[in-house]
Amino acid sequence: MFETVRRLRRSARVARTGARIYLGYKRTQRRARKLPPAAAEAAWTARHEEFAELLYRLATDLRGLYIKSGQFLGTRTDLLPEPYTRSLSRLQDAVPPHPFPVVRRTIEEQFGAALEDLFAAFDPEPLASASLAQVHRARLPDGRDVVVKVQYPEVAGLVRLDVRNLKALVGIVARLEPNFDYRTVVNEIASQVPMELDFEREAEMTRRVRANLAHLPGVVVPAVVDGYVRPKVLVTEYVEGVRLLDAERRDAHAPDRAALAAAITNAYGHQIMVDGLFQADPHPGNILVLPGGRVALLDFGLTKELPDAARRGFARLVLGTANRDPGEILAAFRELGVRVRNEEPGALLATLAILFEPRPIDAPRAELRERNRALRSNPVEQIPGDLVLLGRVIGLLRGVCASLGTPLSPMQMLRPYAERALAR
Repeated sequence: MFETVRRLRRSARVARTGARIYLGYKRTQRRARKLPPAAAEAAWTARHEEFAELLYRLATDLRGLYIKSGQFLGTRTDLLPEPYTRSLSRLQDAVPPHPFPVVRRTIEEQFGAALEDLFAAFDPEPLASASLAQVHRARLPDGRDVVVKVQYPEVAGLVRLDVRNLKALVGIVARLEPNFDYRTVVNEIASQVPMELDFEREAEMTRRVRANLAHLPGVVVPAVVDGYVRPKVLVTEYVEGVRLLDAERRDAHAPDRAALAAAITNAYGHQIMVDGLFQADPHPGNILVLPGGRVALLDFGLTKELPDAARRGFARLVLGTANRDPGEILAAFRELGVRVRNEEPGALLATLAILFEPRPIDAPRAELRERNRALRSNPVEQIPGDLVLLGRVIGLLRGVCASLGTPLSPMQMLRPYAERALAR
């Protein structure tokens, strides 16, 4: 009974928030029509700021899929106004961990054994906590240091409820306001999360990507520990490194920033255009910098297999963008199922510059606002789910390249892999 009431309250809060945002924007729309342009833009910006913070609070309170969705949307500078991406990007570090007794209970239920029988040592303080799980450092009886990823016990049921709520909400908005149809985005999120909840699938994907990249210099994928995989618990080897955004310690490990950017770009270029199997949830927290300038890729919960046609279409888009060839870009867009409002060459190049050219992870707000204004002048009207995920990878790479001061754009750095993909 209590659980039913809790879920009803959760659904009601989502509905109230959605109604408040919709009605608030309708009021601003009516008011802005009567204002001079500068005042109208200020009114819209104030409303964006208000509702971006409202969604941030909703995500941090309800957690689960709302954290995951907010993290996803926080990377979509092509889709949302700057106040939203700025506010929602804070969700990368906003998830409080579950208490250790909950972690212990989950591990012992999954393995049918006491924690002390499974591990020689186990740190009760998590290394990190995310939207669906948290990770702890531990030591196996044979002395190996490992990382233990533990899924939150209630998250699977809540995610199913949240998917239904989000689909209903965006469906209503799409019918009322056809220009704000986010059903493709929500459907993509809804298709992703079940994969991330299956840790046995994640273990298999980790093994496959590790094998695919084994020959690539400077790239490490931590090994899965055999016998320590369950649907809600995954154990991998511990890798000592520093976070990509920890500039001082990162530069001590990798003083050659251009080589570091190349190693990261090569890892993703190979995954996407050679293997057709890639880590589709990239963000700086999933990349460690190791001594000697090597990089370690973490977290393969969302790993996607790319159909051959999409792989080749993306390779063509990379070459068209690197060559600044509007005809090639337009052909790639059509092959991939992308539709933009204005197909004039100058408009295409401007849109591609915004979507794919380097932008520092910590770019100033003024630059972000200018990019968003330019993109709104030629919006992307249709984009397939696979390309949404590929766009996230390019978003990470452009931020990395710009923040490391690399003179080349990700598309230029990916050119050799695109040429290789199209030559096969």
